[in-house]
Amino acid sequence: MRERRDRVVTRRAPPIPRREFEERRLRAAEAVRRSGLDALLVCGRGGGTLDRYGDVMYLTNFYSSFPFIPDYGDHWSARAHPFVLLAADGRARLLADIPVLDEVAMPREDVVRTDRVLETLIEEIRRAGLDAGRVGIAGYDTLPASYLDRLRGALPEARFEAAEEILSRLRSIKSPAEIEHLVAAAQIGSRTIEAMLDRAVAGATHGDVVAAGQQVLVPAGGVLYNSFMASGTGGERPTACNSIFPTWANPVPLQDGQWLRLGISGVLAGYYFDVSRSKAIGKATNRQIDAFEAAISVVEAGIEAIQGGASAADLAVAGNRKQQELGYPLEGVFSGLGHGIGMGWDAPWLVPDDHTPLVPNMVINLEKTLGMDGYVGDFEESVLVTGDGYEVLTNARKRHW
Repeated sequence: MRERRDRVVTRRAPPIPRREFEERRLRAAEAVRRSGLDALLVCGRGGGTLDRYGDVMYLTNFYSSFPFIPDYGDHWSARAHPFVLLAADGRARLLADIPVLDEVAMPREDVVRTDRVLETLIEEIRRAGLDAGRVGIAGYDTLPASYLDRLRGALPEARFEAAEEILSRLRSIKSPAEIEHLVAAAQIGSRTIEAMLDRAVAGATHGDVVAAGQQVLVPAGGVLYNSFMASGTGGERPTACNSIFPTWANPVPLQDGQWLRLGISGVLAGYYFDVSRSKAIGKATNRQIDAFEAAISVVEAGIEAIQGGASAADLAVAGNRKQQELGYPLEGVFSGLGHGIGMGWDAPWLVPDDHTPLVPNMVINLEKTLGMDGYVGDFEESVLVTGDGYEVLTNARKRHW
């Protein structure tokens, strides 16, 4: 086991070479051919901060910062939804709803800029001779049903079908350049949550805590996706303070004697971080510490299960076993022990029935939120699977008691 110890707050990884994006498209095209498809239609969605952008950005380094707005007559359609049309022979076209900047890793002749994205997509499918082809869709859950209906209505002889597994498999194993981006993201996330926990004192609100993290994250070029957070007390009359939208909007100030759980996720240069920690407000009690330590123990039991030949299920089983040994029921905020991480939540999923083998250069997050008698503990780490075990990428302080 190794843990990252460098503490550089503003470090960003070097840009991923354009050649790597070309290689990704070639590997994806090969997978398209093996699947018997004629093409892969890749749908993404932007929106100014974050959304389901990963598949399109993985292939092209393009992100649409335009927010989603309803279609309006002949003026625009499918805003915030870029597409990549990737033929089985490797030909690729990017359909972009905003001007394309220099860092986009596509030949300019293969980029189409348009306000009428959906109509242009239909034209491109016809131009590529795919109007009677078998077309897989990556981002099937991102493509609005109304757009899919229009595609099928305009191209009645084409067959559209879900093909998520093509890019899911490719994205689950990271290149050395991607790993460097995930290291940088994990460390920025670690510094962000440390700043938040330092601000979490009696009298501060949840909003004050998040604002302290933003002072670290924003200058580093990062974006906060969400901050799952709650505070409260345990015992015979437990209390909990939280908010739905945004998650940091609860106005009740923190008080001595409370616990606080923080789980933050965000992005640096397209790559995610995801980290959780717990803290007592004021002096920690034994019952608070028990909950905090239980969450750490469950996650670390899963991490220790990362050995040669292990599967995603093995980690989930190891975590569940430890959770039961500690007397905590197998329930909570998230039933799994974690997930892959990259340009979003990647495969594999750490659940007992996911038998995906863990192989070197996968990056996974192991997480657990536990509660009992009103006491809550939360802990999460990012881990790189290596040839001889693992390396923990997050390096936020584990214990604040």
